[in-house]
Amino acid sequence: MNRRSFLAGVTALPLAVAAAKLKPIQEVLVAQPRLSTSMWIYLWDLVDEGYDDILRRLKENGLTSISLATAYHTGKFLAPHDPKRKVVFLEDGTVYYSPNAKLYGRIAPIVNSLVNDGHGLREAKEHADKFGMQTRSWVVCCHNTALGMKFPEITCETAFGDKLFHNLCPSNNDVRVYFGALLRDIASHGVDAIELEALQFQGYTHGYHHEREGIPLNSGMKFLLGLCFCPSCAQRAHAARVDFAAVRKFTRDTLETHFANPSKFGDQYSSVEKLPQQIFELLFEWRTSVITSFVTELAEATHSFHVRLRPMISLDPSAQKMAGIDVGKIAEITGGVLALGYVKDGAALRPPLSMVQSQIPGKTLTVGFQLGLPESGGKVEFLDRMKVARELGISSYNFYNYGLVPQENLSWIKESFGG
Repeated sequence: MNRRSFLAGVTALPLAVAAAKLKPIQEVLVAQPRLSTSMWIYLWDLVDEGYDDILRRLKENGLTSISLATAYHTGKFLAPHDPKRKVVFLEDGTVYYSPNAKLYGRIAPIVNSLVNDGHGLREAKEHADKFGMQTRSWVVCCHNTALGMKFPEITCETAFGDKLFHNLCPSNNDVRVYFGALLRDIASHGVDAIELEALQFQGYTHGYHHEREGIPLNSGMKFLLGLCFCPSCAQRAHAARVDFAAVRKFTRDTLETHFANPSKFGDQYSSVEKLPQQIFELLFEWRTSVITSFVTELAEATHSFHVRLRPMISLDPSAQKMAGIDVGKIAEITGGVLALGYVKDGAALRPPLSMVQSQIPGKTLTVGFQLGLPESGGKVEFLDRMKVARELGISSYNFYNYGLVPQENLSWIKESFGG
């Protein structure tokens, strides 16, 4: 299971505070368009295929916005319709705009080489403006191996003291300062919204190159192995009166026993719900408060720019619990959330979407859907999911991802809205 699967793929499983002075941003902005449809996209798509050619194609197929990857991780991607290359290896942990150096402290963004060639968020927005389309910034937050390797002291630390270099710790003040500056920098470009991926506690699984495990790890064991015990977490947990030492001892002892005999516990700790509540109940509450306060800080940092923040969430309550996400509180702070609806069956989508709607009354729910194969299932499945979402009154959508999918699949979007 890779990182994206952890963040969103678990939605396919059967599903059995803000500061008072901070007014939700949607209350001080003009109303959203009646129908909002955005395409997740990479800068190299726009550069290789041509800004205007892509934007024209997207608009013709019913898109009203692009969500440009503005701070992103590494990867190896297949680009089936890229005219210049078919396999793209990404530069790790880079930003796709020219940073304002004055905003940053000791941690500054790593700039992608495309920016040095004259491309970036500003140029993408200028072209989108010509087509009457909005520009949103897609930011991957606490998943950044390049920064983690450069500044290991800001990364998560296992119960054994091992650094998880791909996970920047949301408890760490330097991480919070960095992302406050990053979002202010991006907001200054006049984007309509900033979509926040991985703004949460993450986990052990990364999908790293040649990642190997020689024993089975169920959901509960992966959660324990990904728990952070760094000094920043220890300090915050102590202030919240969490018995961090007890949690760490249980985590170490349980994992050591599992490593020695993977069949020892059987189904006893197969999920987070089965972990001993007397040890973990306060920990879960505290981790949720860390993420909520982080979102609050970012909302305060960008409030003067009148830009919408849209944290990405899983639809599965168990995944939300593992990540430290309180959907209702986060939506109260930001005015809405972006839920990853990465399931194939429309009928399976209805209950979790309805649940999130009930958690965020009066706030904006944007739903992200897959267009690629085999993840989307296909045209029939896609149209079925869209039908369910429309019936639930959802009018804001994101689609994944322009450069990775056959171009003919874009027509599914237009068709889903009766075009």
